[in-house]
Amino acid sequence: MSVPAVSVLMSVHNGAPLVADAVRSVLTQTAGDLELIVIDDGSTDATPEILARVGDARLRVERQARLGLTRSLNRALGLARGVLVARLDADDLAVPERVACQRAFLDAHPAVGLLGTGAREVDAAGREVAVVVPPADDAAIRRTLIRRNPFVHSSVMLRREAVLRVGGYDETLPVAQDYDLWMRLSRVTRLANLPEPLVVRRLLPGRVSAVRDDDRLRAEGRLRWRAVRSGTYPPWCALFALRPWLALALPPGVRRTLRRART
Repeated sequence: MSVPAVSVLMSVHNGAPLVADAVRSVLTQTAGDLELIVIDDGSTDATPEILARVGDARLRVERQARLGLTRSLNRALGLARGVLVARLDADDLAVPERVACQRAFLDAHPAVGLLGTGAREVDAAGREVAVVVPPADDAAIRRTLIRRNPFVHSSVMLRREAVLRVGGYDETLPVAQDYDLWMRLSRVTRLANLPEPLVVRRLLPGRVSAVRDDDRLRAEGRLRWRAVRSGTYPPWCALFALRPWLALALPPGVRRTLRRART
């Protein structure tokens, strides 16, 4: 098989039946010069059988004992052959033109090494509950990065060389591993977002971001403080490092309401 232009990285643990839709959304992209690497992270449901029924040579499935998302993504990254790597969670969807739009932008902007997109957010019944429109240009993203995560993880496309240069995902972080990676990438490459909603995020009960919200907030506080200490941001930005710790004092429902309003 020829070397693909894009490697799409996915990790799944007990993802039946949604993983089939996620896989299909990748393999039916209008830009077909891609491979999809799925790490089956110790699934005990029908996920292996569902993946085995996909008859497409561009799909590569690697099964392993449960290691968690961060280590699984690094394994997928190590298997990737494309110059560009993209992410999609196993319960999300990519719209058909997503890969083509991101490739075209990165071809036209060689200084950009991390490119995200907007997203539609839907509930378990498929009803749209929000549209995420992220900051678009490098300067706006950097202003936002110290305050919050300005990228939808499922939407990003990255230059593999840049990701490898900064060491990939930090395997000491079970949550906020994407936010940490963006922080480190911001030191070596330019950043951008396409405002169009090119992915669909399913807001399902049990998503890592909901179940482990306290862990995420603690990790974000530490990462922001590290960015200030390293000189990436001025000392006054330590205020943003304190904000996650203050949020821990709020009830989870209040946090979700404030986050939705900010988005």
